[in-house]
Amino acid sequence: MSTRLEVPRLADLGEYRVEVASHALGVASVTAQARDGDQVTLTWDEFVRSVNIRWMSGAHERLILERESASKVSVREDHGQVQFHIWSVAQDLRGKLVVRIGAHVGVTDALLES
Repeated sequence: MSTRLEVPRLADLGEYRVEVASHALGVASVTAQARDGDQVTLTWDEFVRSVNIRWMSGAHERLILERESASKVSVREDHGQVQFHIWSVAQDLRGKLVVRIGAHVGVTDALLES
């Protein structure tokens, strides 16, 4: 593994409707809440290039996603939605995972041959 995961600067995330937490060197999480009450937490580790998405509906886990070989993480806001974008590259595969948190939560995940 030659490069670290490219992640947003935590200080830059203050303009979005998210909670930011730094857990250890290179490990951080960002949590956004949908208007229906569901909550999504994105956690990354820059050094091992891993990402975890945890979608909760109250105390119920709706979706847990783990990504290894992640190359880039982006957090943005568009049309009233917080969006988590995760790009990954592994051997002959490239992927993009997008989680949209607005009125509800939506997930799009594509993994294609490169």
